Amino acid sequence: MFQKATKTQSRLRLALSGPSGAGKTYSALNIAQHLGKTIAVIDTEHGSASKYADLFDFDVCELVDHHPAKYIEAIKAAAQAEYDVIIIDSLSHAWFKELELAGKGFDGWKAVRPLERALIDAMLSSSCHVIATMRSKTDYVMEEYTKKNGDKGTAPKKIGLAPIQTSGIEFEFDLAGELDLEHILTISKSRCPALSNQTFLNPGQELAEFLTAWLTDGAPMPETHQQKCDRVRVAREAAGLDTESVKALLVSQFNRTSPSQLTTAQVDELVELIQTQTPQKTQSKPRLQAVPVAS
Repeated sequence: MFQKATKTQSRLRLALSGPSGAGKTYSALNIAQHLGKTIAVIDTEHGSASKYADLFDFDVCELVDHHPAKYIEAIKAAAQAEYDVIIIDSLSHAWFKELELAGKGFDGWKAVRPLERALIDAMLSSSCHVIATMRSKTDYVMEEYTKKNGDKGTAPKKIGLAPIQTSGIEFEFDLAGELDLEHILTISKSRCPALSNQTFLNPGQELAEFLTAWLTDGAPMPETHQQKCDRVRVAREAAGLDTESVKALLVSQFNRTSPSQLTTAQVDELVELIQTQTPQKTQSKPRLQAVPVAS
């Protein structure tokens, strides 16, 4: 059924791409520190993020295995630990692994595409802000410059091209931008109209504050599936109920099998029901007493 659309509060989904040396990791950390208090970095760049540990406060998980499933595990673990911001540095390594898994045949890609989609869904459905960095292909152009004596000259300049990722990956994010070697971020794709085609030198607090104002404008953010399940779990444990008792309530009261299928109001109702329940105590069977046999 259709209903009136309303703008709701949301979490950031930001993609930063650029060539080596553009400042992707630094910019991601600089933006993240103004978005939330706790930051989790999924580092696939051999500990490069930790080189900024003296400038930023964050926790790190260094991935050696770049299989998409490992990314998904780390994203879910960060959400479970209730970090405010997740930085994936970088997402390109998942693409390298996908290429390796797919090989050269069409059948290989048939198996890899669901893994790729599952990783994208994990990023988009996370309860945390997500910033993903991506390497970009590089090329050189000849640029004209003025010499000290006033003569004109030309020199090669390295530039970033498309991100090293599946085609169209930037459309999955709310915001996507490219960093150049002068550390200027150009917003190339934005669901926030005011940020389209804007540029930021050494992006950080200014961009984060603008994003925070945009993300917090609207109706309260709906609960995620995980948040619903977590609320029910906490209520169940506090009441001392087992999972089967809660499943029975779900089926009998709501005709559902999981809290994730309920609305927020229904979760409230389920939590109240759980709080009124008492644990079913297992009664021990009476012990048999020996009866003397008459001789």
